[in-house]
Amino acid sequence: MENNSIDINVNLSIETLQSGNLTKTKIAEPGKFTQMGKSIYLRFNESLENGANASILVKVGGDGEIHIKRVAKSTNLSSLLYFTHQKHNNGQLETEYGVLPLDTFTKDSKVEIVSKPLSGKINIDYDLIYDNNVIGNYKFRLIFGV
Repeated sequence: MENNSIDINVNLSIETLQSGNLTKTKIAEPGKFTQMGKSIYLRFNESLENGANASILVKVGGDGEIHIKRVAKSTNLSSLLYFTHQKHNNGQLETEYGVLPLDTFTKDSKVEIVSKPLSGKINIDYDLIYDNNVIGNYKFRLIFGV
């Protein structure tokens, strides 16, 4: 298979509202953009404490569904979440103690990609749900470019 990955720069900001507390996270890292068929993939790392990192994969399917997989080996945490505009989806959080089912409700999602020069935006506003209870409201804003 031909490697059609393109080096990109990724800027990600996440706003989390949990139990009345607002947290803002910003990530700026180099990454890779790959297109396979009608799907695109963005891969990059998130720097963690103690020099460790988490690998992040964002997939945008041809149908507009977005998958986000985050694996942090140093903390034994892995999550896989799915987002479909105005729909509920099932996902999961894997810990050293087992798999925790997490659901999402995507309130809003938007993907914009420009091919020349390669750049794009992925915005997702969603609720994270455990056991039919909303445990957090999230705003995911990813901007990338060559």
